[in-house]
Amino acid sequence: MSTAGFGLLGGFIGTALITGCAWGPALSESSDRLEADASHVLRDGAERLSGPGARPRTLSDRTDPCGDGRARRTLRAELPLRPGPSPVVLVDQATGIMLGLISDRDYRLAEPPRGKGEHRSFAMTRDNPAVTFTVRLEGNRRPRMTLDGATPCLPD
Repeated sequence: MSTAGFGLLGGFIGTALITGCAWGPALSESSDRLEADASHVLRDGAERLSGPGARPRTLSDRTDPCGDGRARRTLRAELPLRPGPSPVVLVDQATGIMLGLISDRDYRLAEPPRGKGEHRSFAMTRDNPAVTFTVRLEGNRRPRMTLDGATPCLPD
C-alpha cells in the first residue's frame, strides 16, 4: 500500500475511534438499568426478607455532574429485615438471597461478601449498561439492608 493509502486508512481509523466514543453507553441507558434493577431487587427482597407490609425506602436518588459533559447517577435505598432466630443467621440468609436476586439480573461479584456476625457487605457489577450495586446488611437491633446503586461517569 502506498504512503497515501496508509494515510487515508489511518484517517479512517482515527475518525472511527473518535466517533466510536460518541456511540458508547450514555447515562440514560445505565440510569434506566439502575432504576429497573433496584426496583426489582428491592421488591423481591421485601417479599423474601421483610415482615408483612414492609416496604423499601429511598434515601437518596441523585444525578451529579462529573465534568466534561458527563454525569453519574446514584441511588440509595433501605429495606427493613424481618428479625430472625439470630442476627448472624439473618445476615447469612439475607446475603444468599440478595446475591441470588442481583446475579439473576446479570451482575457478577465485584467484591465478595465480607464482615462477621451481624454485619456483611458485598458489591456486584455489570458492564453494559454499566451499573454497580453495593449491599450492606445489618442484623442488630434494627435489622436492615442498604442498597447503594451507581453508574460510572457517562455522557449525558
